[in-house]
Amino acid sequence: MKTFKYIILTVCIGALPLSSPAQEKTMTLQECIDMALDNNLDMKAGTVSVGKARDLQGTAFDMEKTSVTLSQDPTSGGSPDNGITVSQSFEFPTVYAARRKYLKAETAAAQSSLAVTRNEVVRDVSAYYYTLLHDRRTIEILQAQDSVYDRFVSLASARFKAGEAGNLELINAERIRNENRIEMEKAEKSYRSAMLAFRQLLNTDTVVVPADVSLPVIRQEMPEASVSFEQTPLGGMYAARITASERNLSLAKQGYMPGLSIGLTGQLLIKGFNPYDIERSRFDKGNFMGFEVGVSIPLFWGGQNAKVKAARRDVELAEISRRQAKQRMDKEYRDGLNELFRAQKVLDYYTAQGNGQGERMGRLSQVSYENGEIGYVEYIQNQQTALDVQLRYADAVNDYNQAIIMLNYIKGNK
Repeated sequence: MKTFKYIILTVCIGALPLSSPAQEKTMTLQECIDMALDNNLDMKAGTVSVGKARDLQGTAFDMEKTSVTLSQDPTSGGSPDNGITVSQSFEFPTVYAARRKYLKAETAAAQSSLAVTRNEVVRDVSAYYYTLLHDRRTIEILQAQDSVYDRFVSLASARFKAGEAGNLELINAERIRNENRIEMEKAEKSYRSAMLAFRQLLNTDTVVVPADVSLPVIRQEMPEASVSFEQTPLGGMYAARITASERNLSLAKQGYMPGLSIGLTGQLLIKGFNPYDIERSRFDKGNFMGFEVGVSIPLFWGGQNAKVKAARRDVELAEISRRQAKQRMDKEYRDGLNELFRAQKVLDYYTAQGNGQGERMGRLSQVSYENGEIGYVEYIQNQQTALDVQLRYADAVNDYNQAIIMLNYIKGNK
């Protein structure tokens, strides 16, 4: 009785839709990629970072605050001691040019980081898209096998009632059917989990369903034996970081340049301010009282030397990071090629022989068992072998597709 209840419960679970039809939207891979590039939070954050870097370019010519000084000498009249002075300090002109170049390099670095993020989003969307197709195909295979095992249980039950077979045959029939339904439930959970991650990647509340009705093999030319790091988004990002570090070093060296200042003084006599009752009168030939020009020379260079050395270290670290990233990418690309060749061999085998043989084995064993030509032990073995072949073929297609997606990611999804 417990077994019967479990079977009914399993059938009900399996009959539930994988997603709500009212909220489903069928989309192609390219449509999913376009949605992710528009909605993905990492892409949004990267776009904001680029905008922030562009905004900061406006600070390249940011000068110090203008100083306004009012001075009054109650013992004198029309003199610079009774006036208003406006003064402005600014950097040496080459400093602003160096800062502008540095900020533009920072913007380019932010844009290159956004390109890397875009490449990662395309990879993740593609990987999940084909994972969903693989999980859906697995469910279809297990559902088809469930019908076969249902037939097996019915035949075993009829043979047992007719006295043509023992109870052991019926027990085994129910066992493999229940085990298949457990695997089907696992596959459905895997599909739902991948669907949830896919929706989060697209940043949408809509249940997006792949438009492909089958599990296709990605068709494209075999990748090259090697890839140029400099031509990849990752290589571009590290090159931009090195350029930004070099621009920062140039900016740090500008700290040795002198600063400049200029001030203008105009006459401003407050007649009401006369605590000593002294005759105070304006200089009647004009309000212009004078100007001053100053130069600030860095006499103590110890701190600036340290800044320049630190900036030079940043350039060295950026170059080391680039070389490390190149080594990692070269290894990942070689590993990816090896995985692709392995997956290609497995896929070729199942495409040429294995998959067709598995289907024929399942079909012939079904007919042979119903005609009494083979026993249930041989029948079970043949059916499980046929099921295993179909599942392995689906795995082989998915492994091949995922290997292609990874290699395309390393190259830049071109």
